[in-house]
Amino acid sequence: MEQEGNKNRNRRRRTNEQLDRDVLSELEKLVAIHGFGNVTLNALTKASGIEANVFYRRYGTMDELYDRLVRQYELWINNTINIASLHLLGPKKFFSETLKILFRDLAENKVMQKLLLYELEVVNDTTKRTGAMRDVMNMNLIAFYEHLFEPAKINIKSVTATLVGGIFYLILHKECAKLCTIDFGTPEGEKAFSEGIDFLTDAIFDKLEAYKRNKEAVRCMLSDGISESKICKYLSITRNDLKILAQNPEKK
Repeated sequence: MEQEGNKNRNRRRRTNEQLDRDVLSELEKLVAIHGFGNVTLNALTKASGIEANVFYRRYGTMDELYDRLVRQYELWINNTINIASLHLLGPKKFFSETLKILFRDLAENKVMQKLLLYELEVVNDTTKRTGAMRDVMNMNLIAFYEHLFEPAKINIKSVTATLVGGIFYLILHKECAKLCTIDFGTPEGEKAFSEGIDFLTDAIFDKLEAYKRNKEAVRCMLSDGISESKICKYLSITRNDLKILAQNPEKK
């Protein structure tokens, strides 16, 4: 009883900043286990050592407190991606490594997994905001790759969205069952994922390189006076493809 009394006195001495930190920390732990929307007020107040009336006076509702916790994760994808390494690795290596890092980081981040599930289950101001925020955090990076792939008519935004969405599903589904007999919750599963990303990255960038080679070939053949019909035949391209390849870099 004396120890309990000391504990309560210590809790009463917490500053507002300490109280906020303790409550959000305990909520984070409970969310990692039970998920957003599934933590009871009783469980939270008991874990954080506050009374219900203090909670209501300071935090309002559980939804409002969820919103405060979610805000700490709105920069998750931005913090995960090290854009400074783009110039060190180059566009191709950076593309594949970033997807692998997203996979690994999400696999280790239980609260972020619960947040993604929360967004799928509940549509409210919090989930709409955090989903939209995550989408715009790396617009400059997306713009860089769009500019890189635009001449080859590759919709890299669509490709990237498909791959990132696939990562989310693989991580969220791994506790349920294997996918194509692969357990993505194991080191072997992560290795298989990495191999798949490397293959797809090669395919995407090979198409870009093929475009550059064909463009140079068209330039050389036209300067040598080879007819357009023969160029199309030699390169197995259409007249419209030839028209695009023959454009100067400045032209759209």
